Amino acid sequence: MAQVNWLKRLRDWGQRNPGIAAVVLVLLLYVGYLPTTTYAKLYFDSAAYWNFAGQYYSTGSFSFLSYANLLRGYFFPLLLAPLTQLAPYYEWSAIDAMRMVGAGLAAVVFGWAGPALWQVTTGRPSVALGRRLVFAAFGFVLWRDYFNFSLTDFPALLALTMALVALLRGRGLVSSVLAGGALAAALNMRPVYQAALPAVALLALLPPLGRERWWGLVRGAGLVLGASLLLLPQAYSNDYQADIQSPWVLTTEPGQPNVFLRQLAWGLEFQKYETNIGEDYPHPFMNFNDPHGQVLWKSTGLAQFEDVSQYVRLCAGRPGRAMGVWVRHLFNGMDLQYPTPYVHAVYVPTWPLAWLNYSIIWAGLLVLLLRRWHRPAQGWARPVLVLLALLTPCLVTLVTAMECRFLLPLHLLLSAAVAFGAAPWRRWQAATAKGRAAVLVSYVVVVGAGFWASATAQRELAVTPRIITNDLPGQFLWESLGD
Repeated sequence: MAQVNWLKRLRDWGQRNPGIAAVVLVLLLYVGYLPTTTYAKLYFDSAAYWNFAGQYYSTGSFSFLSYANLLRGYFFPLLLAPLTQLAPYYEWSAIDAMRMVGAGLAAVVFGWAGPALWQVTTGRPSVALGRRLVFAAFGFVLWRDYFNFSLTDFPALLALTMALVALLRGRGLVSSVLAGGALAAALNMRPVYQAALPAVALLALLPPLGRERWWGLVRGAGLVLGASLLLLPQAYSNDYQADIQSPWVLTTEPGQPNVFLRQLAWGLEFQKYETNIGEDYPHPFMNFNDPHGQVLWKSTGLAQFEDVSQYVRLCAGRPGRAMGVWVRHLFNGMDLQYPTPYVHAVYVPTWPLAWLNYSIIWAGLLVLLLRRWHRPAQGWARPVLVLLALLTPCLVTLVTAMECRFLLPLHLLLSAAVAFGAAPWRRWQAATAKGRAAVLVSYVVVVGAGFWASATAQRELAVTPRIITNDLPGQFLWESLGD
């Protein structure tokens, strides 16, 4: 009896404090799971960030100017720098240290940040614990192994989310300064988030409900102040290392090819990129060729774009073919085949993960497009600006070589729409027979189209194509019927 009462009190506490309860439960999940993964070390970019962090202590003691990488912002390595000193003392490997950080990061992202942004954007009551756990479950199935590694994708999105939540919840100067600092952290970790700047700035300039219009200017000034505090060290580093006066992470080192321009060419040549660390594929770089984009690129006769205007003129002259490249990038960026940035085994059945992913995409679009949304108390401007802040960086990445993590804001937006906004049983009961049939047909069409498009793209894997239809359920039956 005492145990029943204890469980009831615990459940009641979780319902009263859903954010804290969700963070604790997700933390326990990842603390238990991440050490069971088979990764032995950090790889490629994740190893590079760990090594960059160690540069701060390369002289034997901490020195900010010892960090000397112009193409990677200072902030994320600075956060990791203390860990590089603690790990040897406690005899942790680099990946062991990052697993502890990753567990905490996953707990905050899925237990608090996503639900908090949904709540303040829609103006709805606090997200219930059960729905938070559904959101966390989607994140675990689709992204779980990312939290082994020191990559900037989730930390940068968390920082952007914190900036948006601070602006939507806060009413004064302090919250806008904090939002500016969080925004600058996101920009420094993932420069592509510069595309979100206009939307976030406009959000700051909107005065809080019940306050005079000039409060928008105060909040805007606070945003600039907070951002400046975190961007000034980058400006100092750029000036010291390369004599360049800029607060932004550079896209190229002096005298070297521009990385973004190289990305534009790669974006035409390849419709997707993955990283292999296993033995069933001969190279670490998994490039999925884009035959149509390659024809477009070869038509230029260039070895590399010299400026962005060349890319714009190329696409303007062949708009249909360029649009095809971008649509393929959009699909492939949404087509999660592995829950990891570093693939252990390429030629394994991935259809269960793909099926869940296509189902979430279908359901998320259904919720966002067809749900009857109530007008927020402060109007529609704020939700629209939040969407723009999240999605404009995704739009920018469509012109580059595509990886699924580049569309992380869109992935999590659709997962959040399903977890926080769907009411499937109630909607199904209220629907007419024609409505139910339309829903079922749309599901079959979306999931079927997803598998077809994925199979088409996977066949373009360089060196050794990947034929995913061989792994689908019922393949033996289909082959027998064919014989």
